[in-house]
Amino acid sequence: MPAFLGLTLDPGPKALAKAEGKTVYLPCKANDLSPSDYIHWYQIKDGGAPSRLLYISKDGAVSRDANNPQANDFTVDKTKLYDLKLSDTKKSHAAVYFCAYWDSGNHSDNIYSHPVHELYW
Repeated sequence: MPAFLGLTLDPGPKALAKAEGKTVYLPCKANDLSPSDYIHWYQIKDGGAPSRLLYISKDGAVSRDANNPQANDFTVDKTKLYDLKLSDTKKSHAAVYFCAYWDSGNHSDNIYSHPVHELYW
């Protein structure tokens, strides 16, 4: 199981199998975020380190991470605010994905992860 900042991530069973060129939505459940909280989406390829794709402010502003070469392939589903959307799947997108956020409300180092998704063919 991958670990990130002391948090162990259990991908559970493989969740998605899509043909190339399809659209995939990866849900992220987040409630009661403070105005300073951001949802971060990460990608883990081949058991490597997590690489951030993008982050989303509470008001829906999206910022992509320039360090991930696939970050521009992803958008956010505006109807659900934090769900990750991939409109043109490719085999190179096969990875584990998860969303997380820092709990800035109590000024601690708590990071919360939400359901982990595995995209595979």
